[in-house]
Amino acid sequence: MPPPSLSNFNMDLLVPLHALLMERSVTKAAERVEVTQPSMSTSLAKLRRHFNEPLLVRDGRRMVLTPFAESLVQPVTEMLEAIREVVGANAAFDPTTDRRVFTVTASDYVAIVLLRPLLREIDTAYPHVQIKVAPLNHGMVDQLRRGQCDLVIWPPMIQDKELETFSSATLFTDEFVAVVDQDHPEVGDVLTSDQLCTLPYVQIGGPQPTIADTVLTQLGLPLRAVAATDNFTNAACLLPGTRMVAVIQRRLFDQLGPSIGLRTVALDVPLPRLVESMYWHPRNTVDPAHRWLRERVLRLCATDLPDRPHDGPGPPRGARPGG
Repeated sequence: MPPPSLSNFNMDLLVPLHALLMERSVTKAAERVEVTQPSMSTSLAKLRRHFNEPLLVRDGRRMVLTPFAESLVQPVTEMLEAIREVVGANAAFDPTTDRRVFTVTASDYVAIVLLRPLLREIDTAYPHVQIKVAPLNHGMVDQLRRGQCDLVIWPPMIQDKELETFSSATLFTDEFVAVVDQDHPEVGDVLTSDQLCTLPYVQIGGPQPTIADTVLTQLGLPLRAVAATDNFTNAACLLPGTRMVAVIQRRLFDQLGPSIGLRTVALDVPLPRLVESMYWHPRNTVDPAHRWLRERVLRLCATDLPDRPHDGPGPPRGARPGG
């Protein structure tokens, strides 16, 4: 049986098809390719007629892909990437005139200490470049694979076999510090492990427990968690005027702590250094715009975020933390 002719398919529908497969929403697909929602609805109707298949169906309050549409995700993504490589061969990227939207998945900590200065620089020198900051989530590896985000910034200490298959580069290091209210009546210059276990503790969670919380648990310290939050900034903001303690990154404390009435305390428990790396899909390695973004991030880390000297120990054997 001869292969179907390409003349039977409107190639102008390829980009809307990919957007619908990625976003699983007419509204978000329209935003992704910068068209109106009615225009995207028209494209979906044409695609449904071509495939004689609904592609997107309602499941409760959300839209989901049909099994047939799921089977199209990988081949359509690979086809678009191949077309982009051909069309963009030898193409240059001029950030002063070219428009580009990058999506970076990162924690609130990374957003404050790294992405905020990056955005300040971009706003001044490259007004046509936009950075979308997405929160860390359980689907971030899949989003990176599907091209829904350009960079994931995450500690390489995480043992994720899928993430290890992507290209990566180390960005900067930091240290964890105990943080309390500046007038905390029970804590002096050093916080002992016994005190740490008796004081009310703010636990921080996300896709995985933080590196610090993981190590403290592995050391067998029975922390008395009275509050839990999904990011480091919230944890810091909960502390002023209370007896609570949290463990956050030094660079984040430098940005927030003094202004909200916090101080750091030395811990008699050894904690590992935090290392942050960026991950990207290998298909973007030679893309001029993507390479420009990575170079800006690396240059910023080298100049504004130099590594702090340290002699602290590494994490306990077998640790599987996130940060």
